[in-house]
Amino acid sequence: MKWSQFFNTSIGKKLLVGATGFFLCSFVLVHLAGNIQLLYKDGGKAFNTYAAFMGHNSLIQFIAWGLKIVIVLHALIALQLTFSNRRARPVKYAISAGNQTSSWYSRQMAVMGSILLVFIVIHLADFWAKFHYAELPTISYEANGEPIKDLYSIVWQVFENPVWVIIYVIGMIGLSFHLIHGFKSAFQTFGLNHVKYNGLISFVGVWLFGILIPIGFAIIPVYILFNH
Repeated sequence: MKWSQFFNTSIGKKLLVGATGFFLCSFVLVHLAGNIQLLYKDGGKAFNTYAAFMGHNSLIQFIAWGLKIVIVLHALIALQLTFSNRRARPVKYAISAGNQTSSWYSRQMAVMGSILLVFIVIHLADFWAKFHYAELPTISYEANGEPIKDLYSIVWQVFENPVWVIIYVIGMIGLSFHLIHGFKSAFQTFGLNHVKYNGLISFVGVWLFGILIPIGFAIIPVYILFNH
């Protein structure tokens, strides 16, 4: 079987969703590390310097465009699998506490994933697009330093509005539910689950990726809202 044919099968698509999911998990760790600098009380120097480096480094920009492709690929294939599964089981069967075969998280993956996708589009429009294509105020932190875009001030201005804070918190709730199920499922898809370390996989998936990382992202706009 050709690779193109294999990745058109249900198993092949699940492997693609799992592989892209692992890549996106690594991204959220790096992204959170950068966003935490929004909380530094240094007038935005750390965050703006970080944003300028990320926005102008050729290698990072190449990876960033690859990331956007991966996000779209991950979402499209996951939705395709969801619709295929529903077509294969057109009649919904009764689910009771005694015969429930899947977790609530797994049954809501399409919904939570859709919420997360909408959030990502809003997030890119709010900050990524503005940073790259809009005329932003600039700032220099050294006497002879090159002026850089002041994205720090833009982020703080956005999160002074409680509506945007609520939107971002909802997005992080979607991320949380998506990661709680998705992280463990990716290991199962690749056959990496084992009784010896399933507990560790569940712990990392639930507590690190499913809870701590979304909370870390959500704390930032909430902190800004109450400290502007």
